[in-house]
Amino acid sequence: MERINKTRKGYLDIAKAIGIIIVLINHMELSLGRANQFLGVFFVSEFFMISGMTFRKREGETLRGFTAKKAKRLLLPYGIYSLFYLAWYSLRSVAAGAFDLSDFAKKLAGCLYARTYVFPNRENKVYLMEIMNAPLWFLPALFISLVVYFILSDFLGEKKIWGVLAVFAFAMLYHYMVPVLLPWSIDTAFTMIPLLYAGEKLAGIDYVAYTRKKLWLMPMAAFLFVVITVCNGSGNISIGNYGKSMVLFLISSFLGTFLCIMFSFFIEKYLHFLGKVLMIIGVNTMDILCLHLFVFALLQTVWGILHIPADLWISKVVIIIFGMVIPIMVIKIRDFIPLLRKE
Repeated sequence: MERINKTRKGYLDIAKAIGIIIVLINHMELSLGRANQFLGVFFVSEFFMISGMTFRKREGETLRGFTAKKAKRLLLPYGIYSLFYLAWYSLRSVAAGAFDLSDFAKKLAGCLYARTYVFPNRENKVYLMEIMNAPLWFLPALFISLVVYFILSDFLGEKKIWGVLAVFAFAMLYHYMVPVLLPWSIDTAFTMIPLLYAGEKLAGIDYVAYTRKKLWLMPMAAFLFVVITVCNGSGNISIGNYGKSMVLFLISSFLGTFLCIMFSFFIEKYLHFLGKVLMIIGVNTMDILCLHLFVFALLQTVWGILHIPADLWISKVVIIIFGMVIPIMVIKIRDFIPLLRKE
């Protein structure tokens, strides 16, 4: 779990919190009217861009060292949570007397392949990640993106823009010519590389101060974001859906993330209490991402026992709130236990 420190930008954590809240809203199928379409454009891709903003290639750092560090940060949680959900599914199946070895093998294949399904254009899709582990696809995808971006940075240096464009060109060709989703979201990871580059370049300038001086930038960015989103549609990058155009999707993702970051800066500066709450959520986005569907399922079961309609708007809001609070509580308990042992 990451900690807030003196060099950490609080508004980026707030932006991440907004992103994960949108993820939960989407997975809870909470209707916000037309806003769902606009929020759906950047709520996942913003994490790639923010990762680009915090990307640092340290002097003398090797590919092996960088890969090991990111594997510990991203792949280790993926493996732990995948095993947890696989064990939970197996125990429930055995308890219900409905354990099926072939079905277990399919669930295991889903954990290893890390995609919802393989063939996105087939009418009768074979779903692989059905044990509340579907959101986990993001972790290996981000891992692949960061490792590829490190390689481009290491070998091409300041000329890595050409490598970024080449990787994205390959991703476009693959997307439009091959109807197969690659394992570990390799195709999606390659598509998101330009957002990593845009994030790193944006972080290299004082974009907050510049934007505050050029007040016309925000309404212009908002206007372009709305127009492009309406023209291109929303999309779902987990299954390789980018609307009508991958290029337009990336542009709208960039604009949406930029607007979200500037809005987050406003929250940190002027709405201090809300900002602190969102920062807590922001530094715990990974565990919220990995646990929220499990919490949703438990709470919906409780709602059923209490005869509370789970499809009411207010019921969904409450479940979403618990979907953030309970994982954070689990994390705090997990972090507190070693302290007890030291004492």
